[in-house]
Amino acid sequence: MLRIAQVSDAHLSAARPVFAANFARVAEAVRAARPDLMLATGDLSLDGADSDEDLAHARDAHAAIGVEWRAVPGNHDVGDEAALGGRQPWNAARGARWAGLMGPAAWVHDVPGWRLVGLDTQSLISDEAQWEVIARALRDAGPRRVALVQHKPLAEETLADTAVNYWPVLPAPRARLLALGRPALVLSGHVHMWRDRVADGIAQCWAPSTGFIVGDRWQEPTGAKLLGWVEHVLHADGTHETRLHEVPGLQLHDIGLLPEIYGPMTPLTGG
Repeated sequence: MLRIAQVSDAHLSAARPVFAANFARVAEAVRAARPDLMLATGDLSLDGADSDEDLAHARDAHAAIGVEWRAVPGNHDVGDEAALGGRQPWNAARGARWAGLMGPAAWVHDVPGWRLVGLDTQSLISDEAQWEVIARALRDAGPRRVALVQHKPLAEETLADTAVNYWPVLPAPRARLLALGRPALVLSGHVHMWRDRVADGIAQCWAPSTGFIVGDRWQEPTGAKLLGWVEHVLHADGTHETRLHEVPGLQLHDIGLLPEIYGPMTPLTGG
């Protein structure tokens, strides 16, 4: 049995410590739980895509929890796919910053009965080298069940979704990923909501942020808008359990009301 703590979307910065108090409370709770492994599923930093200082600070804050841990990058750590048209497109320099400070974005971590495969969902179109790691990891998994560890969820609703938007893995790389082999479990963040379900035969967990939510005025609620961390128990026989941990005292920041962080957000139609 392996106990995993999943934390996500801390958005940490020494220069702008808006979400630091929330992370400190979550860090204390995770430390007290004494998991075997911690997984950070992206957006560790407020602006690591353009700031070595933010990314290094976020790394150090997560490491200070004092447990073995692995991380995958989020869009605020390395930029996003250029196809989405954001102001910080993923590029080799941003990918190299992550690698230099955090280690490889794609990795494999084997535990009894399971293979954890970390990947960078922001560069699936742009970084062909990553696909070699992913393909080999899935091909050589043997009898182990595969859990993908990534920032963006596979899809908002079903694997047949064709929408191209900010929240899920884009349809073309999603299809390529699934053609290599279907995982048993996908652990992701990014959406700033909690949702745990089985869809298309795959268990999919959206971890909430430790830092903030995106209010209903700016984002449709497709999960629970709360803060906390998630505990996963992986058994050697390939079964697993998932449990949400809310932490007392967290401040429910709404990023839509904090335009000084990432700029003003556009309300939904009728919002």
